[in-house]
Amino acid sequence: MAASATAHAGEVNQAPVAHHFDNLLQQQATVRFGMWLFLITEVLFFAGVICAYTVYRIWYPREFEAGSAALNVGIASVNTFLLLASSLTITLGIRACYEGSAGRLRLWILATMVLGTAFLGLKMREYYLDYEEGLIPSQAKFVEWVPDGNGQFVPVHRSVFGEAVKKALEKEHVKTDNVNFDRVQLFFMFYYVMTGLHVLHMVVGLGLLLWQYILASTGFFNYPQRYIYIEVMSLYWHFVDIVWIFLVPLLYLAGHHTFEQAVEGFKQALGMTH
Repeated sequence: MAASATAHAGEVNQAPVAHHFDNLLQQQATVRFGMWLFLITEVLFFAGVICAYTVYRIWYPREFEAGSAALNVGIASVNTFLLLASSLTITLGIRACYEGSAGRLRLWILATMVLGTAFLGLKMREYYLDYEEGLIPSQAKFVEWVPDGNGQFVPVHRSVFGEAVKKALEKEHVKTDNVNFDRVQLFFMFYYVMTGLHVLHMVVGLGLLLWQYILASTGFFNYPQRYIYIEVMSLYWHFVDIVWIFLVPLLYLAGHHTFEQAVEGFKQALGMTH
């Protein structure tokens, strides 16, 4: 054990250290600290949006529950599993780096990328289904002629978005009595902004993973000198996963859903039903 410790210390002393650091350990501690500072700014960024959502959720509970009930909880459930699995694979990648296994490191980074890409693919499919159902906030209206009880027809202006939401909720057997569809639009504005920001962070994360996969193929991440870069990347990826864990109950679980609806929603995503 003493010989192993001596060898480790020798590797540390021989490792490349930037001129403004005293030693490798100080450099690695600074890298970790810098990533944690960055993640704190990201927490503040998402916290502002989540706080605004919470305020309106308290003000308009009926409308936000209606909007949530129209979302595809089946896709959200599968995507949650994919992200949790990706947190496991990136952690196994760190372990492989600790053990000096470049092959397993590349394998786990690639597995994380595949899971993240699958998440984005399903999310894009969900956006497309939302678009097909007309669940896009809009001020567009159409005229419907309805009888006035005196044998005459009078024009009634109806919201295109409101009718689309009503149709989606009727399909899920959710009552729309006393629901203000203008306020439901507010829910969907939050939905697209919050999930869109998360998607943007996912894309950045996948880009960083691709870059690290290329570096891993060159043997860059040797232990103990440069494993720290895999470690801090995992912190960012875990943060993205945690944000999703917050978004799921806030957006998808605020309204009424059943297990059967979740299964049906995922089948719809796969094109197995309409």
